[in-house]
Amino acid sequence: MTDFIHEPYKTIFVRDLIKLSTDDLLSMMASLESGSAYWVDGVLFACFAMTESEELAKKEMQGMTYLDKVVFAKYDKYSKTAKLSTNMEINVLNMQKSHLYRDLISWLKKQPIWNE
Repeated sequence: MTDFIHEPYKTIFVRDLIKLSTDDLLSMMASLESGSAYWVDGVLFACFAMTESEELAKKEMQGMTYLDKVVFAKYDKYSKTAKLSTNMEINVLNMQKSHLYRDLISWLKKQPIWNE
């Protein structure tokens, strides 16, 4: 039988936090291949990993990872889709059950950019 071990990251380095209007965030997501945004605890967001490298792979094995940027907008209530001012709709994934994303959003709300 195969053993499975759940081992969360010990450290996640975030290089850039970008607060956008909801419409700007949705426009950006519409232009990307995935075209979906995440929602947790009143925040609509997307995370972008750094480009893969051998060095980053070594860090992953040590429980560390790097996010190039987290782009976010305040968005009080979850809905399955969010509509741009142009009436285009973007899928929204409710990630409220993810401990990792709940921790990320909790940390984000303590950063100075949250109140800007």
